[in-house]
Amino acid sequence: MAELVYPELSYKLNGIFFKVQNKLGTKFQEKHYVKAICSLLKEFEIPFKAECPFKVEFNGEVLGSFKADLIIDGKILIETKATDRLMVDHKKQLIRYLDALDLPLGLLINFRARPLQIMRVIKSKTH
Repeated sequence: MAELVYPELSYKLNGIFFKVQNKLGTKFQEKHYVKAICSLLKEFEIPFKAECPFKVEFNGEVLGSFKADLIIDGKILIETKATDRLMVDHKKQLIRYLDALDLPLGLLINFRARPLQIMRVIKSKTH
């Protein structure tokens, strides 16, 4: 069995996500959930950066820029969604962000669904 990536921090984050959904429900926009998560991260003294900009470069040229919702303690990328269901494209987006940011673990969270959907994505070492 593979070793879990950041199990203790992931467990704390999952608790935060459930707490946010339990208080806010399923009707808000992604930005509201991100702000609520940030509030609890501060309360629990978990280091984070919100709306982290990053660029995609090729041959010294900037191809585009994106913003990741949250980076937790420089280790875990969080992408929030408020949609009827998670799609393959949401997972692909998270994988692109993990590759671009060189982070080992991403959590894709869908606050619109009940029960809360949490998808763990481990960065592949094969590309």
